Amino acid sequence: MSILSGMAQRTFKSTPQMDRENSRTRRRPIELQTENSFCIIRRCDMDEQGKGTGTEHCFVVSDPYGYELEITVTFSESAIAEAIRRSESRLTFESAFWLTCAERHLADYLWENDDYPPDAGITIDRLTLDDIDLAQRRGIEVGDDDAKRAQNESSFVSRTPFSPDGASDRISKPQSPAIKLLTENGYSIIRLCDIDHSITDGAESCHFRVANSHAQECDVTVHFDEALIKTIQELRKQRALALTSKYWPIMAEKYLAAHLWIEDQFPDRGEITFRRLSDDDLLLGAHWTDEPQDGFK
Repeated sequence: MSILSGMAQRTFKSTPQMDRENSRTRRRPIELQTENSFCIIRRCDMDEQGKGTGTEHCFVVSDPYGYELEITVTFSESAIAEAIRRSESRLTFESAFWLTCAERHLADYLWENDDYPPDAGITIDRLTLDDIDLAQRRGIEVGDDDAKRAQNESSFVSRTPFSPDGASDRISKPQSPAIKLLTENGYSIIRLCDIDHSITDGAESCHFRVANSHAQECDVTVHFDEALIKTIQELRKQRALALTSKYWPIMAEKYLAAHLWIEDQFPDRGEITFRRLSDDDLLLGAHWTDEPQDGFK
């Protein structure tokens, strides 16, 4: 799990001066606050002409003592290529993925180092498992909807009203909103485990709520064939892949989305079993690890 998801939260922060200057139609800057009291504001939220797209993003960061510094986060060519490849080339530079990912890496850096980065800049050279997950999920979203999501809220943090005394539920872990994956033919997919924490997804079954463009809903359970699970385990040179690994729901969601796009209908009786994966996804399973500190190997 990302440090950001457990150590930071988004808050609306306003002052009397800001309230006087902002019109009703102007969106107030949103402050992301780390547990060690660094505050992050997206530069594009402060500048009406600013854009939250591209692979280079600027943030205004203040430390616990009130000192402010503008920090730029960029992606290396290898990280950009990896993200696009993981999304099967569906991810564009207009996607909200880049801004969300840059903000999360910056928050992680500030928490881990408790200081500003040297030269006021960070370059993301390698994607984490959470980055890969997000790239694969956002890669299937419609571009316009993706841009709207960038203007609203990040999938990694929750929004809470700003508390003047600074005690805005920092101790409690923020609840991340359910991420809705959208296919180009109008289907939406939500992982049921995101809205019901008693549900556990894994190799045996992954659970989703699917809705079509007519607002009809169907709960779908995805299974993996036993022979496919065995094949992936045999490809691994180290320990076996856990049956509760995040790998399974990521693959289940990806192939369910592909099925909905091709068949344009709910799976029969809300059940579907996948017996084959692409060579790239088999290779990913062979090297997958759920340990955040190790990342993708």
